[in-house]
Amino acid sequence: VAVMLVKAIVLFIIALIFKIKGTNKWLFTLSLAQAGEFGFVLLSFASQNYVLPSDIISVLSLVVAISMFLTPGLFILFDKAIIPRYKNAKSQRAEDEIDEKGTVVIAGIGRFGQIINRLLVANDVNTVVLDIRSEQIDLIRRIGTKAYFGDASKPDILHTAGAHEASLLVIAIDDKETAAEMVKYAKHAFPNIKVLARAFDRGHGYRLRQLGADFVVSETYHSALEMGAEALRSLNIHPFQVERQKMAYKNIEAQQNDVLYHAWADEASGERVDNNYLKLFIELESLIENALKADLHDKHSKMRGWTPPPKGYAEKLAPDENPD
Repeated sequence: VAVMLVKAIVLFIIALIFKIKGTNKWLFTLSLAQAGEFGFVLLSFASQNYVLPSDIISVLSLVVAISMFLTPGLFILFDKAIIPRYKNAKSQRAEDEIDEKGTVVIAGIGRFGQIINRLLVANDVNTVVLDIRSEQIDLIRRIGTKAYFGDASKPDILHTAGAHEASLLVIAIDDKETAAEMVKYAKHAFPNIKVLARAFDRGHGYRLRQLGADFVVSETYHSALEMGAEALRSLNIHPFQVERQKMAYKNIEAQQNDVLYHAWADEASGERVDNNYLKLFIELESLIENALKADLHDKHSKMRGWTPPPKGYAEKLAPDENPD
C-alpha cells in the first residue's frame, strides 16, 4: 500500500508538471497508480533468472496483487467523491450579468450552437449566447465569441437575456428533458417568440414539436445525409445525381413526417411506439428506397434544380487562355 501511495504521489506531481487539470489529473493518477498483470510475469522472470531475492519478489507480488485489488475501490472513490466535488465547485460560480439584448437568444454554445451563432453574427444579427458549462464559456470567449455563463432554463435568466423582446429562441442544449421544458415554458411565457430546437432523435423531435417548437431538427439528420452523399461521390457517382438523391430523400421524409408525428402523438402510452407507428415507419423506409431507385432511372426528373448541365458547360465557364 505504501509503494502504491508513493507511486500515486509521483504521478500526481507529474500531472501538475504537465498541467493536467481538473478531474483528468485525478483520473491520470488513479488509473496508473496500480500495477498490472504483467507485473507477475516480470517478477516470475526475475525469480527464474535470480535477478531479485525470493523474499523481495514475494513482497512485490503482494504489492501488485493488493494494488489490483484496490483499483475498483479507487475508481468508486473517484466517481462518488472527486467528480461531485468538481461539479459543486463549478456550480458555485456566479452567473454572469447580462448587459445586452439581442434579436436571437441562443441557449447552448456547443458544436451545434456555435454554427448557428456564426451564421447569425456574420449576417449582422445580434445574439445573446447562454451556456451553463463554465469551461465552455471560457473557451468560447478565448476565440472571440461573446457569451454569458447562465442557466437558460431558468425563467429569470431568459427574461434578463431579453427573450420577451427577441424574435427567436434557439435551444441547442445537451439535455433532452431540459430542452423540452424550455420549449414548453418559452411558448407559454413568450407567445410571440419563434422557437427553434435541436432534437436528439425522432421521438425527442416529436415531443418538442408537440410542446410547441416552431422548427425542430435532429442533430444527426443533415450530417448523416451529407455523409451518405459523400459516400456516393466517393464511389464515383455523378455529383448532380447525388444532389438529386438527397432531394428525393428529403422530399419523401418531409411528406411523411406529419403522418408519423400524428401516429406517435395518438399513442399515449410508453415510448409512443405502437404497432401502427412501426408499420408507418416501415412504409416510410420502403417509400424512400423506392423513390431513390426511381430517381436513378428518371431522365426527366421534376427536380430541375439538379438536372445535369449541357455538354460543354465547363468549357464555356473556363477563361480563354489565348484571347489574341
